[in-house]
Formats: sequence, C-alpha cells, structure tokens
Amino acid sequence: MKRIKHYLLLLAVLALGLSSCSKDQAYQHALPADAYSVCSFDLKSMAKKAGVTNSKDGELQKRLTEMLSDSEEAEAYYKELIQNPSKSGVDLKSPVFLFSNEKVSLGYLLRVDDKSKLEACVNKLRKLRNKDAAALKAEDGIFFDIDEDSTEPEDVEYDESEYDTIEETSDTTAHQPSISTYHVSGNVTVYAFNDKAFIALNTSESTIEETKQLAKQYLSQTKDKSYVATPAFRDLEDQKGDIRGVLSMTKFLESSYGKSMTENIVGLPDATNFDGIDMKKCYMLYSVSFETGEVVGTMTYGSEDKEILKKLKKLAEEVSPKSVQDDLVKFLPKDSYMTAAASLSVQKLIEHYSKLPDFKKTLSELKEEGVDIEAIVPTLGEEIAFTLPHINAEQAEFGLVGYLKTKDATLVDMLYQQAEKEHSGRYAKDGGDHRYRIEEGPFFFGYQDGVTYLVYGGMGREQLFKTSGENFTKHSDYSSLKKSNSFCYIDLKKLLTTAPTADLLRMFIGEKAKAFRVLQSLSFTATNLDGKMSLKIDSKENSLKTLADLFVALRTVDVVFPRARVGAQDQEVDGSALVAVRRLRAGPVLLGQEAVDVEPGDPRLDVVPREARGGDDEDRHREQAESYSAGQTASEFLGGVPRVRLTELRHGSDHRERDC
Repeated sequence: MKRIKHYLLLLAVLALGLSSCSKDQAYQHALPADAYSVCSFDLKSMAKKAGVTNSKDGELQKRLTEMLSDSEEAEAYYKELIQNPSKSGVDLKSPVFLFSNEKVSLGYLLRVDDKSKLEACVNKLRKLRNKDAAALKAEDGIFFDIDEDSTEPEDVEYDESEYDTIEETSDTTAHQPSISTYHVSGNVTVYAFNDKAFIALNTSESTIEETKQLAKQYLSQTKDKSYVATPAFRDLEDQKGDIRGVLSMTKFLESSYGKSMTENIVGLPDATNFDGIDMKKCYMLYSVSFETGEVVGTMTYGSEDKEILKKLKKLAEEVSPKSVQDDLVKFLPKDSYMTAAASLSVQKLIEHYSKLPDFKKTLSELKEEGVDIEAIVPTLGEEIAFTLPHINAEQAEFGLVGYLKTKDATLVDMLYQQAEKEHSGRYAKDGGDHRYRIEEGPFFFGYQDGVTYLVYGGMGREQLFKTSGENFTKHSDYSSLKKSNSFCYIDLKKLLTTAPTADLLRMFIGEKAKAFRVLQSLSFTATNLDGKMSLKIDSKENSLKTLADLFVALRTVDVVFPRARVGAQDQEVDGSALVAVRRLRAGPVLLGQEAVDVEPGDPRLDVVPREARGGDDEDRHREQAESYSAGQTASEFLGGVPRVRLTELRHGSDHRERDC
C-alpha cells in the first residue's frame, strides 16, 4: 500500500495545475460491476476551492512536493509536472474513482488523456525510484507496473510438535513431526493502463499474476459488464458534491461483522429481509461538499427496487414520527461539550420486529429471566436526550447525563430488581422512591416527573434536571437542529480551547495548536432516510481552502513536548521538520524555528542522533559535537543527513535526566 498512497498523493499534486478535460467517459467502464464501494472525486472543483491553483498560494504545492520528493531530481520533476500537468498523460478534470470489491481491497481509476505521455511519466517515476529500472513493456496493449514491495499470499508449513512442552524421561518417544500450515495474507499492488484508463489494484489474497489478469479484465470490459450499468452508479451520478460515494449494504450485511451485529444487537440471525424490506437490495449514497465556512456531508438510501424504498421510508416515519422536542432539551446546558437528542418510538420498532418468529422467541427468553420487554415498552415515551456537560482534567473526572421520557417508573424499578438479582448488595436506594445508585461508584439512575435518567459522575449529578442558566434551546444552532428527528452536536470550539484536549494539542504541536481554533462545531442530523453532517469553520473563505491552510501550518511544526520531565517521546514530521528530541525539562517548549520559554541554545534541550542512546555513549557524541541545541531548523540540524535516515533518529537518556 505504500506506493499506492504515493500515487494518490501525486494525483493531488497534479490536480494543482488542472487545465482541460474530456467528455469521453469510456474509462469508467473499467469500474468492476461487483464493487460494493465506489467513491468519486471532483479534483477540478476541489483544487479551485482549495485555492491551490493561484500562484500566491504556492505553499501547499511546496509541501506536497516535499512529501513526494526524496532527491533534488525528483523534486525538480514534480515541479515540472505541476507547471505542466498535461505531461502526465492523465486527465484529472474527469472524476477520479476509488473502489473496493471482494477481490480488491483498494483500487482507483482515472482517465488517460495521452497514453504515450503517461508511459513516459511512469517510466520516469520508476527511474526516480530505481535508476536501473527497465522500461515498461506492453502486454496485449496494456502496460503494467508492479509495486516492488508486493508480497504474495502463501501457506506456510510448520511442525506443531516443536511447540509442545514435553517432560523428557527415559520413556519419551522419539520426536514425531506433526506438520500443519497457516495462511499468510499477501499485499500485491499492480498499476495498469491502456489508451483509455489508468487503474491501480491492491489485493491481499491474489498473486501478482492473478491481479494482472484482473486488471486486464477491468480494462477490457464493456459498459454493460461494468458498474456503470448498475442502478447504484446512476444514483451516484445524480448526487451533488465534491466527493460522492455509494456503499452497498449487501457486502456489509453478508460479512461476518454484519451478521454478528444483527444477531448480537438485534438478537436475530437474519434481520435484513422481512415485511417486504430486503436491506441487501439497498445501498447508502453519500456526498461531501466544501462550502464557504462549512463542510457539508449528506447521506441517504437508494435501492434497485423502488417499492423497498417506499416501505423503508414508511417504517422510518413510524419509528421517528416527529421532530426533536424541547421537553428534555431544556435540561441540557447550552455550553456542553456534546449534546444529542432524538424522537424515537421504541414501541413501533418492537412491533415491526415482532413479525419475526425468532424475535418473539428472544422476548420470551428475556421474560423468563425477569426482563419483560413487552411490559416496559408501553411505558416509554418518544423523546431521548444526552449531554456531556463537564470535564475536569485535573481531577480526571467528567459528567454524563441521559434522559428518556417515560410514563412511570416501570423501567428503572425493573432494572434495579434485575441488577440486585445478579449483583446482590451492589446497588442501593438514592434518597427517594425510584432513585438508585451503585454502592461504590459514580453511577446513578432513577425516575422523576415523567422522565427516566441515567447519570455518570458527580459532575453529571450536579447537572441533573438543572434549569438555571441558559439551556441548549437557546443555542444559535438549535433552531435548525430541532427540525430533524435526531441530532448530535459537538462544540469543537470549547473542546479545542479547554482542558484536557487543548493541553494535549499544545503538548504535540505547541503554539500551532491555535490553528485549530477555526473549527467551531461538528453536527449530525437524521430525518427519515436522510442524514446530514456539518463541520462549521470560522472563516469567510471556502472551507477546503481553510483546511488546506491548516494542513500547511501543521506541516511547518517541528517538535513540541511541553512539560516533559524525564525522557521524551519521538515525534516524526515529514518535510523539513525535526524528527527526534531528548531531555526536555519543565516548561512549555517548541523546538524548531520558534522557542517558547527557553533560549534557543539552552543546554537542557538537545537533539541527538540514534547512536546516542545514553550514558557514556551520549557523552562521547557530545564530545564530538554531534548533539544540537534546540532552536535550529531541521536543515541546520541534519547538516546534510540523507532524508532516508530521518526515521532512524531516536532519543536517548542519561543519569542527568534521572537526577532532575
């Protein structure tokens, strides 16, 4: 996967200089018909929104080029490609596709504009990686490039008896081999292209030759044999956004994980096809759009059978019959780290699943154990709310509060009785009727005035049914959130500017942590079959431009370890950053071009090569002037050390640290 990521990054670099595109969509016919996940990227739109096509915004181009380059020759070539992307031979104004199926872990596809130019470009990249690399040769009109790190799957034999522990005695028989095998997954990556399309395939259970044949199949197939002919692709094309995708439910539900989820959570071996709703014929459609000051994501369902969609929509309307109400939200503080609420009819959901014989059996078994679901359900209301109002980093405490509308105390009393049955003496009454707590622990639950509550932590208990101060109904975003059937709102501004999250950010990236303050909130809403995600950013520019600037700012960070006292962790940053630091003492510190609270030449702060592991060895290197003080830039520190050695640098320790 190493080189496939390299090629994907190269596509991003080439997108910076997009020029023209073609309406010829024949390359899309290479998408495999059995793909269960397909994602389309509009690089033309994204490059424009990121502002990277403007000469004044060349910092991102510079950073991406540095990440790709491991030599001056490579850097010069990538700069040449950026200035003239047509030399690559690919058309990045046409959508770029990522996909997966049963045989391909990750594949990507793009349109070929000029095969001869692409051939020259790939051969040049091969030479940059390996100067002795031979030029590509076509096989049946298709060029192949095999990742040199590819490993094929294999079955390895081993002698089980060698791992047995046998007490040796005079009666011990001679060693008898017991040969078994274990399977080792491979990691094969094949790049292939013809005059229409460039395709990359990464697999774990296919040989190199099998993967090549698979590439040949995809590159030669016609439209009617490809994913383009499916209803899912047509729905994908109808989506709007810079990123569009489709995920088939079939693959997920037929996987071991999907089956386990339906069996363990729903309690059924197969809850995917009943009452006229076959979820295996459904797929999820999603999109991401980068707007001014906001990243917007959408999700909805699609199906090859429109009748299934109608029935699924009807079920969603019955389970969530109304939008979020204020009755419980009024107990949630306005300034919480996280807030969530939903309108949900558990009764309608139970009625739906009760049509399955296996589900009725599950309910009967629970009733025999003392949990009468059918008695509880009629007492449940249709409103749920949740809040994470407080985090105390110094005392390592936090508070959680959850509310559920209920008609009476049947639910909490049954929970208490069942808990006492299984763990006698662990639970106790909590100062009133229908109020309970764990005898030793910060967990509370109970019923009060038509509401069942669950609380974790003393800080959460302080918030219980609290109406003083401003509640979440006064939040500026609530008016839009409450139009949905459910929502979850995360206050990123508070999360990133208060302890402990803010402290952790400063620990690793120092003053550059301030760059994250542009992130304001992250919210998720659901209405019937439609979902929405919103990442709000404090910026008057396009959100992708702001995120690109954030990326550039972070790439300029060297190494930061505030308040480290004994030893130090390694931190590796690509580009021109330092990669190792040792012996940080008390006080916030930023290594690199900035220093906080220390002088650049402070002797307490040293960066040393891997060989200086500590003690006398470190002293020897110190005598040879092979340690470098903080405040130096990476280029000054490295002094010509090859980039390939960056990852080999480590920190050491000595007695002076232990004595501090």
